[in-house]
Amino acid sequence: MPYCPKCDMEFVEGVTICTDCGSPLLASKEEAGLQKAEEPQWEAQEQEPSACNNPLKSQPFTHTYVKKSQKLEDMKASASAFYLVGALLLLASVVLWSGILSINGIILKLLVTVMGVGALVVGIKTSSTAKALVSQVTEEDENTNSLINWFLSSYTGSQLDDKLQEENQELSPEELSLKRFELIQDLLITHHDLADQSYVEFLSEEIYNRLYEE
Repeated sequence: MPYCPKCDMEFVEGVTICTDCGSPLLASKEEAGLQKAEEPQWEAQEQEPSACNNPLKSQPFTHTYVKKSQKLEDMKASASAFYLVGALLLLASVVLWSGILSINGIILKLLVTVMGVGALVVGIKTSSTAKALVSQVTEEDENTNSLINWFLSSYTGSQLDDKLQEENQELSPEELSLKRFELIQDLLITHHDLADQSYVEFLSEEIYNRLYEE
């Protein structure tokens, strides 16, 4: 079975990259043992802290996945803020230009006006980008639900545990939790073309919670 010498983990057939540290996998654990005997540098690498500590924690080479729905909400909030700031600045510029406040200084009046117009322009652009993102949110939600439903209809928590017990006779609760999460990632990557590792981790966490915590 494919094996990662850095994380000391085996993967299902078809996986070529370690889902935890991002390193290329060796053909088997035995091959890693031969390389370790031939190359002393493996000893130094194995003394480094393992990247595989928490199954629900983002890995060093990936970023936390942000759903498009969250991006949409952030854009809407930003657009509203720019609209508000722009409206207040333009209101202030009207007061300045009308002479309601006896403040002299053409530069100040121009600056407030330009800032107000600029804030409104940014608000309009942000709002337009948010509208274009709506269709992507729907597509992502449908794809996410489809992948999760596929997994839950194909595997159960007991099936995954049985497979892990076959490969690892004795596992502590912490090791079992880690292996479950890794196996879910492996199965997703093996059966679906998912290029974004952070998205795989997001899906795996959702599936893990449904299988073992509900």
